[in-house]
Amino acid sequence: MGQPRSIKGLSTSNQIRSMSMESFLESCPPTPTHTPLVRSPVRILGSGLSALTLARGLYKKNIPFKIFTKDRRPDKNSKRHDYSILLPVWIVKDLRKLLNIGEKRFQDRLLVPSTTPFPQRKTNTKERVHRGMLKHLLRSRFKDEIEWDCEIKVRSSGSPRLVFPTHVDALEGNITFDCMGVHSPLQCPGSYREISPIVVFRGTVILSKTLWDQKFRDWFPGNKAQIHKKFDRTNLDLIINHTDTQSAEVSLTYIYSRPRLDSLIENEDELWKPTRPTYEAASLVLIEKFLDEIKIFRQNHDLPGPYKEIFNPETMKENRILHWLLRTQQVNQPELIKLWTGDEKIMKLGDAVITMPIVETTGAELAISDGLEVADQIERYGGARLHSWFIEGWNWRLTAFRESNRRILTRFR
Repeated sequence: MGQPRSIKGLSTSNQIRSMSMESFLESCPPTPTHTPLVRSPVRILGSGLSALTLARGLYKKNIPFKIFTKDRRPDKNSKRHDYSILLPVWIVKDLRKLLNIGEKRFQDRLLVPSTTPFPQRKTNTKERVHRGMLKHLLRSRFKDEIEWDCEIKVRSSGSPRLVFPTHVDALEGNITFDCMGVHSPLQCPGSYREISPIVVFRGTVILSKTLWDQKFRDWFPGNKAQIHKKFDRTNLDLIINHTDTQSAEVSLTYIYSRPRLDSLIENEDELWKPTRPTYEAASLVLIEKFLDEIKIFRQNHDLPGPYKEIFNPETMKENRILHWLLRTQQVNQPELIKLWTGDEKIMKLGDAVITMPIVETTGAELAISDGLEVADQIERYGGARLHSWFIEGWNWRLTAFRESNRRILTRFR
């Protein structure tokens, strides 16, 4: 992965786009530096942003692929990932091209708020994009290319071997991409892992048009999608998810975050739960303790307008609230290369390589960038240069990782 850039110079000829896998490989004759590796459908593990971006890129180039994910097929009206993410303009513009939709449609369906004009110039600015709708559009053309309810396990005896459920055709391919993130069963020895000592809770609330107009609209002037207020070392964030086109109701995310309370007693901070299992993210006991803290917080601070309206423990009881752990992971590079050169020929992408905390992060940018560039690499070289591509982009990954950590420190200083 190189530095953030638009993907230029892709082959867009009708000849390549209409190729079968066999004719595609025949167009890439093997040489010492250019040996096509893609001899069967590309296997993609996971259904996050890196997986879906890569898959959509391969789909657009008529390169066969198959996605395997433990997730269930989303319901038509699924609210999962009903929040917005911050992406640089260059990614926004490349996503529009990847989806092959007009600027107005991209604006109406993906930009947050939807009144945000589609960016015309490539600047260093960032725009908010609805994550759930983006994932929906990325996979919208797929029919039989996704194997849902497919939990993959790993048998470790020498080089890791993937174990697929018995009801699944594993498609013994020779290129596999691990896009399963921090929870991937494909773990590499020597990886750096940490959970930042930060307490974070995220909630979602639906505001009527009347309430929005009366108490919130003026705090989000123009096309502003996020506001932030700091009280000592505690941060409050309000972020627009989307506005319903019919009812004009506004879905709003609120985030409460603070450093772990310093104490000689390990468990004195009742909201700091670094070892909790994933399924306890919405624990009623934990949420109740959080609401108790909000009561005290309101007594100690004079909250302005919208913050006072949202961070109200009585109304928050009706909201869906989650406890977030700010996970950090940096996979050991030599082990990543060993995985790629092993029997299964597996390459990790996105946050399966470097996981950054969900607050103050460029993780989504990294995931989408990986998907775009790997599809480009497979089209151009049949996968022969992926090893070099990965090593050349390593410094950018590390830079993004350090910048994320720096922003976290600044936020809670």
